[in-house]
Amino acid sequence: MIYYYPDMEEKTLITVIIPVYNIQEYIGACMKSVLAQTYRNLQILAVNDGSTDHSREILEKYASEDSRITILDQENGGLSDARNYGLTKAEGEFVCFVDGDDTIAPTYAEDLLLMVQSLTADIAVCDMEYHYEDGKTEFSSGGTFSHTNAINWPELVLINNSACNKLYRTSLFQDLQFPKGKLYEDLATVPSLLYSASLVSKVNKPLYFYRQRSGSIRHTSIDDRIFDIYDAIDRNKGYVIAHGNDPEVLEQLNHLYVIHGLDAITLKIKDAEDKEKRIPYLKKNMEILKQEYPDFMKDPYVKKAGFRKKIIYNFLAEGNYKMVLRLYDR
Repeated sequence: MIYYYPDMEEKTLITVIIPVYNIQEYIGACMKSVLAQTYRNLQILAVNDGSTDHSREILEKYASEDSRITILDQENGGLSDARNYGLTKAEGEFVCFVDGDDTIAPTYAEDLLLMVQSLTADIAVCDMEYHYEDGKTEFSSGGTFSHTNAINWPELVLINNSACNKLYRTSLFQDLQFPKGKLYEDLATVPSLLYSASLVSKVNKPLYFYRQRSGSIRHTSIDDRIFDIYDAIDRNKGYVIAHGNDPEVLEQLNHLYVIHGLDAITLKIKDAEDKEKRIPYLKKNMEILKQEYPDFMKDPYVKKAGFRKKIIYNFLAEGNYKMVLRLYDR
């Protein structure tokens, strides 16, 4: 049964874009959570990204029962391409993204819309929860702020970079798209959206539920695409330079080299299935990092790191990769 507030004005259309690719086990739960929204004025665009399983058949079932759903078909182009295609068909004043294997709280759309409307904001952000297959959940903050913009608080561009825990004014995407064929599409796009917003507001509760599937956390294969993370950071810096060239925001974006390049990529490499790749990839990562951000060891995020991490960072800077792996493997 769907519950909604009958006294709430629903004049504003929200477009919900749902990329779908071979997720027949999960798309039903996702669609149910979207259809259960307390806010009803939704344009639901399910972008079938060339699925070869029964995902489209499941979408057809839901579309036959609810006229708000439109199925868009395209050849497989990846998550970014599916989102971008959805944006070309978006009719709503506001837009949000829900990955087809995730779910949202019943008041996701309502709470985010109320927040942007009450403050005339361009983006509203909520907290998230990671849901693991063993039943565990993990809270993920969307940021600790009330309402602000990147000019007044440059650190805004560093908050949770998920594209999915946010409601956006659709016009923000007039000169921004997700990068096709690249990893880290959220990191490549969300900081620029946050920078371009005149005001960003925060809903202090988890409304987006990210499904962490088994096998996707540790011991994964790696290839050169992990270095797309530097393209993602550079893309944001290029956008800021072309739109105001704010030096304080650019300084904050430099921190991403440490948060993601030094820290997150190192962790991904050390968990690689192919152990023989680890040292060559650590070496290549540090070569790129030193080229992109030569003063990374002076970064505040390095200085405030814990004792053990500082030791690891120093070994990485020195090129002592065997000691890095020895510390991680202990």
